[in-house]
Amino acid sequence: MRFALHGMCSLHSNVMSDIRLAKETGYQGLEIHTEKLWRYINAGLTAEQFKQRLDAFQIVPTAIDIIGAIEVTDKAGQRQLFQDAETLCRFAKEIGAPTIQLNAFEELNGLTTEQNITLTAQNIRQIADIGKDYGIRFQYEGAAWTPIAKLEDYYRLYDSVGRGNFGFVLDTWHLWACRGATLNQMAAIDPELIFNVHISDGKRPAVGEAWPDEKALRGYLIGQGEIPLKEWVDAIRQTGYDGFYSGEYLNDQMWEGDYYDIATGMLDGMQRLFD
Repeated sequence: MRFALHGMCSLHSNVMSDIRLAKETGYQGLEIHTEKLWRYINAGLTAEQFKQRLDAFQIVPTAIDIIGAIEVTDKAGQRQLFQDAETLCRFAKEIGAPTIQLNAFEELNGLTTEQNITLTAQNIRQIADIGKDYGIRFQYEGAAWTPIAKLEDYYRLYDSVGRGNFGFVLDTWHLWACRGATLNQMAAIDPELIFNVHISDGKRPAVGEAWPDEKALRGYLIGQGEIPLKEWVDAIRQTGYDGFYSGEYLNDQMWEGDYYDIATGMLDGMQRLFD
C-alpha cells in the first residue's frame, strides 16, 4: 500500500519542507498543497528545481490540491480560472504529477443541484481540455456542505463533463459527513474513476443541523473521530483501487503542532486500517 503526505497536514510549512517531511516520516508520495505551490511559483522558483528535490528524496508527486471555486460563471473569474489551470498543468507535467484536484464550493447556492452540475461541468470541460494537452487528469472532490457532494452527484457531474481525463478523489470525511454514499455504493465504484483517496476522520452535524466551519469537525488524527474508517477503507479496497492514500485534517490547533509528529500520527493511523 502506498501513502502520500497531504500538504494540508503541514499547512504553515512550505512545499520544499513538505518533501523532506514526507520522506523522513515514511511516506512514498506528496499531495502538493496549492497555496504553498503558488507561493513557490510566485517567488520565481522553477519546476526543474522542484523535481530535482522530489527525485533526491525519492518522493512521488501524487497530485496538486486544489483548483477551487471551479463553478464561477462571471467572465473575469473564468479567465482567471483557466489561466491558473494552464499554469498548474504546465508545472504538473514538468514535475511528473499526474493529477490536479478540482473543488466547487457555494458560488451557485440557490440554484438546483442540476443547474450546479450543468454550469460547473461547462468549466470542467474547458479545464480538462487544457489538461489534455499536458497529459494531466483532474479529480473532483465535493465538499460535504456544497451542492455537488453526494456520490450520485459525482456520477451526474462525470456524465455531464464527458472527458476521459476527469474522475474522482474519494474523501471519507466529505462523503460520510454529508451522508452521501453507502458502503455498498462505495464498493461498487469503477476503480478507473478513482484517481486518489483521502482518509479523513472527524464528526458531522446531526440531520437538519446547520454546518459549522469544517475545522470544528475535522480536528482529529485517523482513528480519533467517529467515522468507521476500517469499513470505509475496506469498501474502497473492494473496488480494486490500488493507488495512493493520503490522510487529511483541518484544524487551527493541530496546525500549530509539531508537523513531524502529526505526519507520523496520520501515517500510523492509515497503516492500522490496512493491517
